[in-house]
Order: sequence, then C-alpha cells, then structure tokens
Amino acid sequence: MNEIKISRNEFKTGERRKIVLPDGREIVVFYLGADRFFVFDNKCPHLGCDISKYGVIIKEELICQCHFSHFSIYTGEPKKGASKKPIKTYKVHIENEDVIISLM
Repeated sequence: MNEIKISRNEFKTGERRKIVLPDGREIVVFYLGADRFFVFDNKCPHLGCDISKYGVIIKEELICQCHFSHFSIYTGEPKKGASKKPIKTYKVHIENEDVIISLM
C-alpha cells in the first residue's frame, strides 16, 4: 500500500484523527482548514507518546505535550524540547474531495 485516500468532507477545521493502517502502523492527521492537512507518525520519537492525544499544532510546529518536544510541521525536524530525533511526516495532496496520503 503506497497511499491511502480519505474524504476531506469528514474533517472539521482544527480536528486531529488517528488512523490505523492495515499493517498496524498508526498515523495522525491534522486539519487546519482549506487544503491544509498535515500527517505524522502517531508516536513521538522521544518516548513514544500518542500524538493523537498529546499533539497540538501551534503556528508552524507540532508540539508533543508529553515532554514538550517541538517539530517542524513541514519536515518533522526537532526544533526544541526533549526529542533529538525527527518525527516522520507524510506527503499529502488534494484531488477534488479526496485527501491522498503518500505512505512512502
């Protein structure tokens, strides 16, 4: 499976949603409105906290509120806080009413 498709109409602005993939991996989708979807691994690289529960996006950073690690929403690179490892990000593109997430 190289990509998954979800309907953009199922999301409300500001919503975050965990998705369990068929292989058991978990990702989390954040919807900031318009065409702004951001997708990350659901586990913080610091100590594995659940981003769907503890993650928030403020400006251009994903913040894991477990131990206050900050990551770039574009690259996943750590900006400050406990984590020194990046969080995995996934490419997203919109086709009509579908949000297509590349799992590569």
